[in-house]
Amino acid sequence: MENQLPAKVAGHLEELVASSNEDWAKKDDALPRLKELWIEKKRLFEEQIGLLGMTFVDSTGADDSRGMILTTYSGSLVALGPGSSRRFEYASIKMRSDVPDIISGEGAEVDGGLRVGDKASFTGSSVKHTSAVYRIAALPAELGAEEQEQRIREAMVFLTNSFVHLNRHFTYPGSGGPGQFDKKSMVRYLADNNGMTQKAVRTLLDDYAVLLETGMLMGNAVPLGQLGRLSLNLKPARKARIGRNPATGEELTVPAKDAYMAPVFKYSSRAKERAGNLPVEDLSVSSKS
Repeated sequence: MENQLPAKVAGHLEELVASSNEDWAKKDDALPRLKELWIEKKRLFEEQIGLLGMTFVDSTGADDSRGMILTTYSGSLVALGPGSSRRFEYASIKMRSDVPDIISGEGAEVDGGLRVGDKASFTGSSVKHTSAVYRIAALPAELGAEEQEQRIREAMVFLTNSFVHLNRHFTYPGSGGPGQFDKKSMVRYLADNNGMTQKAVRTLLDDYAVLLETGMLMGNAVPLGQLGRLSLNLKPARKARIGRNPATGEELTVPAKDAYMAPVFKYSSRAKERAGNLPVEDLSVSSKS
């Protein structure tokens, strides 16, 4: 396991354990587990980059206008939108935070290009430089700016929240610890990531949920982003019948039921494919949350 870690990363993790006063750092297996955590983040990062059609490069020139995502030896993520004056997003993902610390803005420029192993420097951003860059992922130059922005945004939402999720299971083994994908945490994330107040985000989400429900109840197939569609399905009338209690095996009468409309959700082929590609061990971890 240790051989899979770059020396700089291994050194950083050793310093993190040695300097931390948190309970998790005092356990005998803290360092090996932290290394496993880093390798899992690396796997998720590389997988997401591949799914979005991005490629890894060792360096870029100062005039490279492609949209990019960087990850650093310290585990931070940096997103750069396409163009020379870029949309900039920096995510620092701390061990005991259920929402990543995000700094974003417009008009950032890369100072002198990027190179794996060197710090990344920027002008026009409140983040002037990062720790040493571990990987640089770039989008194809032939993609339009709007499509590049969309793919980078999707990748950053997935990666920042996946990394926090992994940290949560590392810091709070088992089912303990705070939630991450509850409404409160998601509202905080969306507010921080979009420059909105939490109250405005809550109102927007509540209105969105009512719109989805209204569309469904009016008989429409309502799209829910890339996940799938909500709709209604007619359930036919059912005659009374004799069944068995699954717990005791005792016979019982299942009463008749009139025809009725039932809400259904049909997952998209994209969602099914991505779920099907998950390693089985990931599902066993998720089932504990």
